Amino acid sequence: MLAEEGNPDSTSASFSFRIETARLLLENDLDSIVLEEKTLYHIVESLPDDAESPLGPTVKLMKLLVDQGMPTQSAVKDDSRRSPETIGDDVFALLYRRFVRQFDQSERFFEGDNSREEVVQHRRKFKNAAVNTFNILELLLRRPRVCLEQDEQLVHNAVRVGFCPPDLLRYIVETNLDAVAEPDIKGNIPLHYASGYDIITSRTLKFSSPEFYSKYVIDELLYAYPEGAGVTNADGNLPIVLAIESGKKWIGGGIRSLHEAYPTGIEQAHLSEQHPLINAMSFQSQEDESIDQSEIAELLEGQDDREGTIATGVDGGGGRRRKRRQRRKINKDESHDAIMFVQKPGVAVRDVVTTMWANEEDGGVQMLGCSALEIAAKAATCEEGVSFVALLGVTTVVNAMKNHPNEPAVQEKACAALTAMAPADGIREVSFAASGAISTVVSAMQAHLSDATVQKEACRALRCIAAKGGAESATVVASVSGFTALVNSMGSHPRDNSVQLEACAALDVLTSFHDAYLPELHEQTEVLLRSAMNKFPDDCPQADAILSRLR
Repeated sequence: MLAEEGNPDSTSASFSFRIETARLLLENDLDSIVLEEKTLYHIVESLPDDAESPLGPTVKLMKLLVDQGMPTQSAVKDDSRRSPETIGDDVFALLYRRFVRQFDQSERFFEGDNSREEVVQHRRKFKNAAVNTFNILELLLRRPRVCLEQDEQLVHNAVRVGFCPPDLLRYIVETNLDAVAEPDIKGNIPLHYASGYDIITSRTLKFSSPEFYSKYVIDELLYAYPEGAGVTNADGNLPIVLAIESGKKWIGGGIRSLHEAYPTGIEQAHLSEQHPLINAMSFQSQEDESIDQSEIAELLEGQDDREGTIATGVDGGGGRRRKRRQRRKINKDESHDAIMFVQKPGVAVRDVVTTMWANEEDGGVQMLGCSALEIAAKAATCEEGVSFVALLGVTTVVNAMKNHPNEPAVQEKACAALTAMAPADGIREVSFAASGAISTVVSAMQAHLSDATVQKEACRALRCIAAKGGAESATVVASVSGFTALVNSMGSHPRDNSVQLEACAALDVLTSFHDAYLPELHEQTEVLLRSAMNKFPDDCPQADAILSRLR
């Protein structure tokens, strides 16, 4: 019953039948229809791009299912009942990847006159599709029907859902900043829920969030509304008290962040002298008093005090651009747990991802996290296995690169991770173009032109991404000055055969798609390609073929 692609009329007709069928089944025998998370995932995965406006048939179908009791939380799953290809992913992550891909298409530029009717129609179609996808996201983030009076509070819902993909959570927070400070009917702002209020349970199961996820959510909310740490709810409880009562950790659970934002709040918790947090606070106080250069770990050389930029626009990296301070040196007490955690053998991909987002200002964690994702992707034996890593890993790596643009070690490991994940491009809405991976790799090449290792890994990443993404990816590489970056890489490292090899190999793949929009041949390109072929005939034999395609 899937709609014919690209035909809004067939979408509407197909879904009117599906909606009526679902309504009859649900109204006549609701108990026989198991609307569990696995079912929801497959339903969402089957939805086509819905270009109808303002609310398309896909939204109407999902609203019917939600109104009839479809689970709206992905926090508690029984993975043993899910098919292997969906384990490690969830509905919200899938929908947000789709939203990012559709939004990217709605702003796509084409060769020639972009005001012509077919371009306008293309953009309108995908803009409508993105709006419909986000409407479905909002529906599924709602609480059960007993709490319908709170359904419109999107930030509250995103926090209470248990696990909201980090990039989606950031996008929701940054596009609804006023809502971060709004209390619900119980007097709770989102920070109260993030700190431990209303612990999520489902029958006899209790939700267990990934490592460092609580810290990430709390830090995001405090970044948007630091005064929230001092706000009490209707019961008179501060966020830090709720965090302590829910058993969160000092650093990984976000209690330290709450304490730093509102130090006097800890007094309301009435901790005994034997409470573990007393020791943690005492240790931190001693560290702060005695800290000097010999007690600070500098994981990455050359890290400076400049402000880094995090891309949070609808490019898979979150929302709008914003500034975060990058600390030149790393406090052992704060980074040690995260650094050790991402290096653990066999650590779950989701745990690596949340640890990286929660410690995104820490270059050491980002570098080692990228390495962990690379290892996990390389260990996969098929594209589906690689996609298991890429579902959340691609945007996490892109975020690391944008957060540490001046760190060659981070850029190198990030490019290697993207190379390893490239076979997953196009699988279950993974998009290296829409996530900003291609443009970020090119930016790394431009920023670290003199670093041969970065150039080699970046060239390899562009080659592998284009090989999987085809003409569309090749066109994106050209549109963000990727060809210029490859040529500059060859010119800056004329005697490095590994750089010459990878740059030639990347150009060979990029120029192999006859329907890609490629730049015209420049004299410098021809000179460098012929030079590479003469110096390294065994490594760069494709120079003539590349030149013939660019002419």
